[in-house]
Amino acid sequence: MSIARLLIVGNEVLSGEVADRNITFLTRRLTELGTRVRGIRIVPDEDDLIVEAVREGLAPGHPLLVTGGIGPTHDDRTRGAVARALELPLTRHAEAEERLRSGYGPRLTPAELEMAMLPAGARLAPGPRSGVYGFVIGSVYVFPGVPDLLVDVFEAVAADFAGPMSHRVEVATRIKEGDFAVALTAVAAEFPDVAIGSYPTRDDAGWMVRLILRGPDAERVAEAAERVREVTHGR
Repeated sequence: MSIARLLIVGNEVLSGEVADRNITFLTRRLTELGTRVRGIRIVPDEDDLIVEAVREGLAPGHPLLVTGGIGPTHDDRTRGAVARALELPLTRHAEAEERLRSGYGPRLTPAELEMAMLPAGARLAPGPRSGVYGFVIGSVYVFPGVPDLLVDVFEAVAADFAGPMSHRVEVATRIKEGDFAVALTAVAAEFPDVAIGSYPTRDDAGWMVRLILRGPDAERVAEAAERVREVTHGR
């Protein structure tokens, strides 16, 4: 399975002004495609911290997905910071400029035109529905922070994250975690190729535990799920 990391840029996320929906979407969508998210970092709209986070998030062969900070206002710092992190100049991207001029028409402001300044060599990732774009440079994928726009733009590059399918089974139980924890540890050791997660939750009927199993082999996941049912349902 491919591995990716996420970098969320925005003071609004760190201050609680905006509830981030992008993490939920990206982690679910990437998992569906066969890419595993191995780390998530959130940083403010500060050049040095974005540069540091981009550099730390880079790993050979593994993509870094960055959201937020590519708009026209003073706090949109991501384009320049990504260029600096990769030691590339910001240059006027012809296709980006054409899209901006076409989309805004005579209402285009100089600040909006600055959104065509991208790291040299970047390719656009235009959303098929909105026409809004992100960009890709090397293994760094940069998306808008607005959730609806990110969803649209992501589909332009979704194929880049396709990997071996991960098979998933969910088992639910009303037995509390402490009653099956030791037995579940044994099951996990028996099936090292299957990731088993235990997630307590609460509904109208009281506490429930959701056990999620994932792995590359459907038969092994099914076998592990049957063992989990045995230890969590007394069979």
